[in-house]
Amino acid sequence: MPTQFGTIASGSSGNCAYAGLGGEHFLIDAGVSGKKIAMGIARFSVPRLSGILVTHEHTDHVRGLGVVARRFRVPVYATPLTWRYFTRHGTIGPMPEELVRYVEPNQAFAVGGVKITAFDISHDASQPVGYTLEASGEKIAVATDLGQATETVKNNLRGARILYIESNHDIEMVKNGRYHAALKARVLSARGHLSNAAAGVLLSEVCGGLAVGKRPYVLLAHLSEENNRPMLAYDTVLRVLDGHDVQVRQLAVAERDAPGEMIVLGD
Repeated sequence: MPTQFGTIASGSSGNCAYAGLGGEHFLIDAGVSGKKIAMGIARFSVPRLSGILVTHEHTDHVRGLGVVARRFRVPVYATPLTWRYFTRHGTIGPMPEELVRYVEPNQAFAVGGVKITAFDISHDASQPVGYTLEASGEKIAVATDLGQATETVKNNLRGARILYIESNHDIEMVKNGRYHAALKARVLSARGHLSNAAAGVLLSEVCGGLAVGKRPYVLLAHLSEENNRPMLAYDTVLRVLDGHDVQVRQLAVAERDAPGEMIVLGD
């Protein structure tokens, strides 16, 4: 099967993405309703789910997780401290033991022929991670909900043909916006969210100097409804890329409330 990637929802109100490669099919997070996820799966013609990869426990990433996992009998992959949070707080409801999978940050594991790595990110959650998925020489990288781009993040993003990257907010919109001081400080902190400008710098560092055939598709993700706009995110990131003389195969903004267009490598 081809390597493909699409979003079911992406934003501060809910996040869920689909990745298919190496004959396996995954959701990354399940932060919208089970009904909406089922509709997205149907739209993308996903024959079955091999697993759900959880980045962290915040509601906008796990709202429909329990429902979907139980309904479709799908294994759920999450870090030990994320699972501890689920257990203590009952966030996702009862989970059959046979569907529970623990993943250790920065240690690769395999699902069928797909190599998956959960890598450390900086965010105010129990044990948050991004993911890379690799099969048949192709790589997808997912990094949202991170306050800063660490060397670990950069190293994991390098070489990906599809990059799903947070571009959460415009810094001036946060500073001048309606959020109270504590929430502004959280968003702008090193354990908060990545700004448009920071996303552009991150992409410039990991995509610079690539040959035309190696340039990635880039999807800007997890935009704040309050402190961002799709065209503002796009224009800011593109301006930073142009300033560093860096080009990508395609730059787009993930849809907030509807499934986006499928990216298929080889098209």
